Amino acid sequence: MTAERYTAVFTGLFNLKKPGEYAYLSMSGDPFEVGANSLHRGRPPYKRMGREISFEDLPEDCRWLVLDTYLELWDLREGVA
Repeated sequence: MTAERYTAVFTGLFNLKKPGEYAYLSMSGDPFEVGANSLHRGRPPYKRMGREISFEDLPEDCRWLVLDTYLELWDLREGVA
């Protein structure tokens, strides 16, 4: 199992959330390894999270996984190759 290094919190009008709860993705620096990422719904672990970084500062594989998860959560895959 790899260590969680990055957490992406998906905010907005996600219809499956309760107040104060969000979908969030925990991942390692190599998120496509087996067991290196997991999608959660609830209160993100803000106390365990370090500093905030920009999307562009994520490793490329993490950016791809975040974008893929975003498209899946908001059912935006139609017309996306």
